[in-house]
Amino acid sequence: MVSFFLAWQDGAFLSRYMSSALGGASSDGVLAEYVVVPAAALVQIPENMNFVEAATLPCAAVTAWHGLVVRAGLGSRDTVVIPGTGGVALFALQISKARGARSILLSSSDDKLKQVRALGASEVINYRDVPAWEREVLARTGGDGASVVLELGGTDTYQRSLDCLAPAGRIIQVGGLTGSGARPNLDRLQSLNADILGVTVGSTQHLIEVAEFYAEQGIRPIVDRVFGFNDAPQAYAHLRGKAHVGKVVVEVAV
Repeated sequence: MVSFFLAWQDGAFLSRYMSSALGGASSDGVLAEYVVVPAAALVQIPENMNFVEAATLPCAAVTAWHGLVVRAGLGSRDTVVIPGTGGVALFALQISKARGARSILLSSSDDKLKQVRALGASEVINYRDVPAWEREVLARTGGDGASVVLELGGTDTYQRSLDCLAPAGRIIQVGGLTGSGARPNLDRLQSLNADILGVTVGSTQHLIEVAEFYAEQGIRPIVDRVFGFNDAPQAYAHLRGKAHVGKVVVEVAV
Protein backbone atom coordinates (compact mmCIF):
# COMPACT_ATOMS: atom_id res chain seq x y z
CA MET A 1 0.00 0.00 0.00
CA VAL A 2 1.13 3.57 -0.62
CA SER A 3 0.74 6.22 2.06
CA PHE A 4 -1.43 9.17 0.99
CA PHE A 5 1.21 11.74 2.01
CA LEU A 6 4.47 10.48 0.55
CA ALA A 7 6.54 12.77 2.80
CA TRP A 8 4.60 12.47 6.08
CA GLN A 9 6.11 9.42 7.74
CA ASP A 10 5.35 10.07 11.43
CA GLY A 11 4.99 12.79 14.03
CA ALA A 12 3.08 16.05 13.78
CA PHE A 13 1.87 17.34 10.43
CA LEU A 14 3.97 20.05 8.77
CA SER A 15 2.71 22.36 6.02
CA ARG A 16 5.39 21.19 3.60
CA TYR A 17 3.86 17.70 3.61
CA MET A 18 0.77 18.90 1.76
CA SER A 19 2.51 19.06 -1.60
CA SER A 20 3.36 15.35 -1.32
CA ALA A 21 -0.33 14.28 -1.23
CA LEU A 22 -1.21 11.72 -3.88
CA GLY A 23 -3.64 13.31 -6.30
CA GLY A 24 -3.14 16.74 -4.75
CA ALA A 25 -2.98 20.09 -6.51
CA SER A 26 0.61 19.51 -7.61
CA SER A 27 0.88 15.73 -7.86
CA ASP A 28 -0.58 12.74 -9.69
CA GLY A 29 -2.76 10.11 -8.07
CA VAL A 30 -2.61 6.34 -8.46
CA LEU A 31 -5.05 5.67 -11.31
CA ALA A 32 -2.20 4.22 -13.37
CA GLU A 33 -0.60 0.89 -14.16
CA TYR A 34 2.70 1.95 -12.63
CA VAL A 35 3.66 4.68 -10.18
CA VAL A 36 7.00 5.63 -8.61
CA VAL A 37 7.00 6.40 -4.88
CA PRO A 38 9.58 6.54 -2.08
CA ALA A 39 10.15 3.17 -0.43
CA ALA A 40 9.48 4.77 2.96
CA ALA A 41 5.89 5.46 1.88
CA LEU A 42 5.13 1.76 1.30
CA VAL A 43 3.31 -0.34 3.89
CA GLN A 44 2.78 -4.10 3.88
CA ILE A 45 -0.74 -5.30 3.06
CA PRO A 46 -2.46 -7.07 6.00
CA GLU A 47 -2.42 -10.86 5.61
CA ASN A 48 -6.22 -11.07 5.86
CA MET A 49 -6.80 -8.72 2.89
CA ASN A 50 -6.59 -8.98 -0.86
CA PHE A 51 -5.34 -6.17 -3.10
CA VAL A 52 -8.81 -4.71 -3.65
CA GLU A 53 -9.51 -4.46 0.09
CA ALA A 54 -6.05 -3.12 0.87
CA ALA A 55 -6.49 -0.36 -1.71
CA THR A 56 -9.25 1.13 0.47
CA LEU A 57 -7.03 1.73 3.50
CA PRO A 58 -4.54 4.53 2.69
CA CYS A 59 -7.03 7.39 2.43
CA ALA A 60 -10.44 6.63 3.98
CA ALA A 61 -9.34 4.20 6.71
CA VAL A 62 -6.40 6.39 7.70
CA THR A 63 -8.69 9.42 7.90
CA ALA A 64 -11.10 7.61 10.21
CA TRP A 65 -8.28 6.17 12.34
CA HIS A 66 -6.38 9.45 12.61
CA GLY A 67 -9.52 11.34 13.62
CA LEU A 68 -11.25 8.84 15.89
CA VAL A 69 -8.36 7.07 17.56
CA VAL A 70 -5.23 9.21 17.31
CA ARG A 71 -6.82 12.62 17.80
CA ALA A 72 -10.11 11.93 19.61
CA GLY A 73 -8.90 8.96 21.69
CA LEU A 74 -12.04 6.94 20.97
CA GLY A 75 -12.98 4.49 23.73
CA SER A 76 -15.81 2.25 24.90
CA ARG A 77 -17.57 5.09 26.75
CA ASP A 78 -17.93 7.23 23.65
CA THR A 79 -21.00 7.80 21.49
CA VAL A 80 -20.11 8.63 17.88
CA VAL A 81 -22.33 10.31 15.29
CA ILE A 82 -21.41 9.09 11.80
CA PRO A 83 -22.99 10.74 8.73
CA GLY A 84 -23.46 8.77 5.53
CA THR A 85 -22.37 5.39 4.22
CA GLY A 86 -19.26 6.25 2.21
CA GLY A 87 -15.72 5.10 2.79
CA VAL A 88 -14.71 7.24 5.77
CA ALA A 89 -18.11 6.71 7.41
CA LEU A 90 -18.00 2.91 7.23
CA PHE A 91 -14.40 2.76 8.41
CA ALA A 92 -15.50 4.95 11.32
CA LEU A 93 -18.34 2.52 11.99
CA GLN A 94 -16.06 -0.53 11.95
CA ILE A 95 -13.45 1.12 14.16
CA SER A 96 -16.09 2.37 16.61
CA LYS A 97 -17.65 -1.07 16.89
CA ALA A 98 -14.28 -2.78 17.41
CA ARG A 99 -13.35 -0.32 20.16
CA GLY A 100 -16.68 -0.79 21.94
CA ALA A 101 -18.11 2.67 21.25
CA ARG A 102 -21.78 3.38 20.61
CA SER A 103 -22.50 4.57 17.07
CA ILE A 104 -25.40 6.60 15.66
CA LEU A 105 -25.34 6.54 11.87
CA LEU A 106 -27.18 9.06 9.67
CA SER A 107 -28.50 8.45 6.15
CA SER A 108 -31.40 9.54 3.95
CA SER A 109 -31.95 5.95 2.72
CA ASP A 110 -33.82 3.33 4.75
CA ASP A 111 -32.20 0.61 2.64
CA LYS A 112 -28.73 1.89 3.52
CA LEU A 113 -29.71 2.15 7.17
CA LYS A 114 -30.73 -1.51 7.15
CA GLN A 115 -27.35 -2.42 5.70
CA VAL A 116 -25.36 -0.48 8.30
CA ARG A 117 -27.51 -1.95 11.06
CA ALA A 118 -26.37 -5.36 9.85
CA LEU A 119 -22.79 -4.08 9.87
CA GLY A 120 -23.00 -3.15 13.54
CA ALA A 121 -24.39 0.38 13.86
CA SER A 122 -25.85 0.79 17.35
CA GLU A 123 -28.59 3.14 16.18
CA VAL A 124 -29.65 4.80 12.93
CA ILE A 125 -31.48 7.99 11.99
CA ASN A 126 -33.01 8.83 8.61
CA TYR A 127 -32.23 12.55 8.33
CA ARG A 128 -34.76 12.98 5.51
CA ASP A 129 -37.53 11.84 7.85
CA VAL A 130 -35.96 13.63 10.82
CA PRO A 131 -34.38 16.85 9.44
CA ALA A 132 -33.54 18.06 12.96
CA TRP A 133 -31.39 15.01 13.56
CA GLU A 134 -29.31 16.83 16.15
CA ARG A 135 -32.36 16.92 18.44
CA GLU A 136 -32.90 13.20 17.89
CA VAL A 137 -29.27 12.56 18.86
CA LEU A 138 -29.81 14.54 22.05
CA ALA A 139 -33.01 12.62 22.77
CA ARG A 140 -31.32 9.25 22.28
CA THR A 141 -28.45 10.22 24.56
CA GLY A 142 -30.66 11.42 27.39
CA GLY A 143 -29.90 15.04 26.58
CA ASP A 144 -26.14 14.56 26.98
CA GLY A 145 -25.22 14.59 23.30
CA ALA A 146 -22.57 12.64 21.42
CA SER A 147 -19.01 12.71 22.69
CA VAL A 148 -17.62 12.43 19.15
CA VAL A 149 -19.17 13.77 15.93
CA LEU A 150 -17.68 13.00 12.53
CA GLU A 151 -18.29 16.17 10.53
CA LEU A 152 -18.37 15.51 6.79
CA GLY A 153 -21.09 17.88 5.61
CA GLY A 154 -19.72 21.37 6.05
CA THR A 155 -22.03 24.32 5.54
CA ASP A 156 -25.37 22.53 5.99
CA THR A 157 -24.38 20.31 8.93
CA TYR A 158 -21.76 22.06 11.02
CA GLN A 159 -24.16 23.84 13.35
CA ARG A 160 -26.15 20.63 13.84
CA SER A 161 -22.94 18.81 14.74
CA LEU A 162 -22.20 21.48 17.34
CA ASP A 163 -25.74 21.39 18.68
CA CYS A 164 -25.66 17.65 19.41
CA LEU A 165 -22.14 17.65 20.90
CA ALA A 166 -21.67 16.54 24.49
CA PRO A 167 -19.67 18.50 27.07
CA ALA A 168 -15.94 17.91 26.50
CA GLY A 169 -16.89 16.38 23.14
CA ARG A 170 -14.84 16.34 19.97
CA ILE A 171 -15.89 17.27 16.43
CA ILE A 172 -13.70 15.58 13.83
CA GLN A 173 -13.76 17.93 10.86
CA VAL A 174 -13.03 15.92 7.73
CA GLY A 175 -15.05 17.17 4.76
CA GLY A 176 -17.39 19.72 3.29
CA LEU A 177 -19.81 17.78 1.11
CA THR A 178 -22.42 20.54 1.24
CA GLY A 179 -19.90 23.32 0.74
CA SER A 180 -17.14 25.06 2.63
CA GLY A 181 -17.14 28.26 4.62
CA ALA A 182 -19.47 27.12 7.43
CA ARG A 183 -20.11 29.84 10.02
CA PRO A 184 -21.34 28.03 13.13
CA ASN A 185 -21.94 29.70 16.47
CA LEU A 186 -18.75 28.79 18.33
CA ASP A 187 -20.03 30.10 21.68
CA ARG A 188 -21.44 26.63 22.30
CA LEU A 189 -18.03 25.07 21.73
CA GLN A 190 -16.53 27.21 24.46
CA SER A 191 -19.35 26.63 26.93
CA LEU A 192 -19.03 22.86 26.42
CA ASN A 193 -15.25 22.92 26.81
CA ALA A 194 -15.24 20.95 23.56
CA ASP A 195 -12.80 20.60 20.67
CA ILE A 196 -12.77 20.76 16.88
CA LEU A 197 -10.12 18.49 15.37
CA GLY A 198 -9.24 19.19 11.75
CA VAL A 199 -8.13 16.03 9.95
CA THR A 200 -6.69 15.53 6.46
CA VAL A 201 -5.93 11.81 6.00
CA GLY A 202 -2.78 10.95 7.98
CA SER A 203 0.80 9.71 8.07
CA THR A 204 2.50 6.49 7.01
CA GLN A 205 2.56 5.52 10.69
CA HIS A 206 -1.21 5.93 10.87
CA LEU A 207 -1.54 3.59 7.86
CA ILE A 208 0.64 1.03 9.62
CA GLU A 209 -1.47 1.32 12.78
CA VAL A 210 -4.86 0.95 11.10
CA ALA A 211 -3.61 -1.97 8.99
CA GLU A 212 -2.35 -3.75 12.10
CA PHE A 213 -5.63 -3.02 13.90
CA TYR A 214 -7.70 -4.49 11.09
CA ALA A 215 -5.47 -7.57 10.99
CA GLU A 216 -5.62 -8.07 14.76
CA GLN A 217 -9.40 -7.62 14.86
CA GLY A 218 -9.99 -9.75 11.77
CA ILE A 219 -11.92 -6.91 10.13
CA ARG A 220 -12.20 -6.54 6.38
CA PRO A 221 -13.12 -3.27 4.63
CA ILE A 222 -16.56 -2.85 3.08
CA VAL A 223 -16.22 -2.73 -0.71
CA ASP A 224 -19.34 -1.63 -2.53
CA ARG A 225 -18.26 -2.36 -6.10
CA VAL A 226 -15.14 -3.07 -8.16
CA PHE A 227 -14.64 -1.63 -11.66
CA GLY A 228 -12.07 -2.58 -14.26
CA PHE A 229 -9.29 -0.17 -15.18
CA ASN A 230 -10.95 0.78 -18.47
CA ASP A 231 -14.22 1.44 -16.66
CA ALA A 232 -12.85 4.19 -14.43
CA PRO A 233 -15.33 6.80 -15.79
CA GLN A 234 -18.22 4.52 -14.77
CA ALA A 235 -16.66 4.14 -11.33
CA TYR A 236 -16.65 7.91 -10.87
CA ALA A 237 -20.24 8.10 -12.11
CA HIS A 238 -21.25 5.42 -9.59
CA LEU A 239 -19.55 7.40 -6.85
CA ARG A 240 -21.34 10.61 -7.86
CA GLY A 241 -24.65 8.73 -7.86
CA LYS A 242 -24.30 8.26 -4.07
CA ALA A 243 -25.85 4.80 -4.13
CA HIS A 244 -22.74 3.13 -2.74
CA VAL A 245 -22.27 1.65 0.73
CA GLY A 246 -18.54 1.45 1.38
CA LYS A 247 -15.64 1.93 -1.01
CA VAL A 248 -15.64 2.01 -4.80
CA VAL A 249 -12.49 0.43 -6.26
CA VAL A 250 -10.85 0.55 -9.67
CA GLU A 251 -8.80 -2.61 -10.20
CA VAL A 252 -5.61 -2.27 -12.22
CA ALA A 253 -4.56 -5.47 -14.02
CA VAL A 254 -0.90 -5.35 -15.02
